[in-house]
Amino acid sequence: MSAETPRVTNALVAIAATFLIIAGLKSASSFVVPVILSLFVAIILGPLYFFFANAKLPVIKKDMPDWLAIILVVVIMSLFFFMIGTLVGNSVEQFSSNLPRYEMMLRAKFEGLVLWLGGHGIEVPQTPLAERFSPGVMMNLSASILNGLGSVLSNTFLIILTSIFLLMEASIFGDKMRRAFPDVESKAHLGLGEVITKIKQYASIKSVVSLLTGAIISLWLWLIGVEYPFLWGLIAFMFNFIPNIGSIIAAIPAVLLAWLTSDSLTTPLLAAAGYLAVNFVIGNIVEPKFMGKGLGLSTLVVFLSLLFWGWVLGPVGMLLSVPLTIIVKIFLDANKETQWIGIMLGDK
Repeated sequence: MSAETPRVTNALVAIAATFLIIAGLKSASSFVVPVILSLFVAIILGPLYFFFANAKLPVIKKDMPDWLAIILVVVIMSLFFFMIGTLVGNSVEQFSSNLPRYEMMLRAKFEGLVLWLGGHGIEVPQTPLAERFSPGVMMNLSASILNGLGSVLSNTFLIILTSIFLLMEASIFGDKMRRAFPDVESKAHLGLGEVITKIKQYASIKSVVSLLTGAIISLWLWLIGVEYPFLWGLIAFMFNFIPNIGSIIAAIPAVLLAWLTSDSLTTPLLAAAGYLAVNFVIGNIVEPKFMGKGLGLSTLVVFLSLLFWGWVLGPVGMLLSVPLTIIVKIFLDANKETQWIGIMLGDK
């Protein structure tokens, strides 16, 4: 038996195991998606929890009990979900109910554009093009993703409860690992800690930057009079997790709606200019300054991960596609045998 035979066998076993894991994730997506969201919520709220847990109580000058730190985190998290639900809930319902009317208006605008082009000597085959082109496809995509997210957020109590247990486990997880695997080299523990630190850093910074993006977009669209500004801010917040193409996808339905509901081109042009300015400043100046360039993904990998995770986990998987791929890349980079795969996934 040649020396290459065990390596080939190991590679085949790894490929078979990967396909089994993917099939399991897809079949159990209704359970996996809330758990993944809970994990991301716990990672984002982890620094806040440890801040409270290590804080000194003003009267007795002792560390705050874990149960009190958890209560404070739960209160803050519940207020955030309540605020999002209050600001966006009615907008999602109204937008979904008005979607057929917006599609008819968009089709009428499109037909008027075709007639205008025909009057200037540019002949466009209207019927075949209309059969192949659905002008409301981006609005339908936004509505389907929001409906998918809404079905997941219906399990808000489960997500909050799971996040609480994850936060409680985080404080003792390192000690449990050292006790469970005392013979493992300290380098392995340090490597695992470094990977977890990178994941926390990415999730926290990306969440803050995305929240800033959504808030600025909402404020700008509200100032120029675009309908449902908080809804488009939420979409900008979610799609900011998808680099390169996420901001484009998030801008299209808002700009289209501004074009439909405005008598002039001023409002849609201002809306498009706002999206371009915000995403240029945050994507090219603010985010690289805090995030660094070590976790970048190539544009091809971003697009393929969008398709892959969307197929495995549904609409929410599209929003989590890049964070999940970033986490996979971090683990691949941490292992010398798989480091080459992480390099191939990167942008440079």
